[in-house]
Amino acid sequence: MATPRQFDHARRRQIYEYVEQNGAVTPDAVRRNVLVQPESESKPARSGSGLEPSQPMPTEEFNHHLSILKRDGTIEEYDGKLRVGLPADATERTVDVDGLEATVRPARQEDLSGVVAVIRTIAADDSYVVASRLAEEINQEGVLLRHNENERRVVFVATVEDDAVGWLHVEGTQFPEMEHTAELTLGVLGEYRGEGLGSLLMEQGLEWADTQGHRKIYQNVPATNEGAVEFLEGNGWDVEATRRGHYQIDGQLVDEVQLATWLDGE
Repeated sequence: MATPRQFDHARRRQIYEYVEQNGAVTPDAVRRNVLVQPESESKPARSGSGLEPSQPMPTEEFNHHLSILKRDGTIEEYDGKLRVGLPADATERTVDVDGLEATVRPARQEDLSGVVAVIRTIAADDSYVVASRLAEEINQEGVLLRHNENERRVVFVATVEDDAVGWLHVEGTQFPEMEHTAELTLGVLGEYRGEGLGSLLMEQGLEWADTQGHRKIYQNVPATNEGAVEFLEGNGWDVEATRRGHYQIDGQLVDEVQLATWLDGE
């Protein structure tokens, strides 16, 4: 099982946590907002706490810690902004869609609005309840990637001419009883289905889950989303259970189908 990211210096943890919480931010903004207690050889004052107020990390010290975080791949810089480094060697892949080049790659923070929009569109069209909840969660948090002691989350996006047309989300936790499992959600806009984008997204997501030590990957969809069930079963997923009348969609009770796949072949 992959272990949470470890930091051998408290200030590197501070930098990382600020970047993770904010998604993408300039180095100077991080330095100014990561406050530290200045080191002083002077004796504390007799009145009050005697502590000098916290202040931004000195530039030289910040650059030193940031260079180590970037060297280790924990933080990466793109287009002048820092963001959490993807904890896997995920590569960009392409496929031809009606003469257009479609790209499947790890989502960047700048993809946030496009990813949320495509999830909402697919969730509405397919009554994809779990995806709808995911869109609201990501939009509210304003961050795509998480990798900390309690949560590991990654998003891949499929684009055509720089427009998001599909997504995949995988999320696992560090709870001992469930650290071997991860939840996956996946969707491609109707006009781009049947061209291999869903399979490429699935491949990327399962590879990432494997690097994190997850063994069981699961997904829940309404029984009315027959296309999703057929796609997953066609990729070797099994139906584990059906929860009767779990959703109420357009005034009708709809079953939820629970599907899963095991990465180690179980």
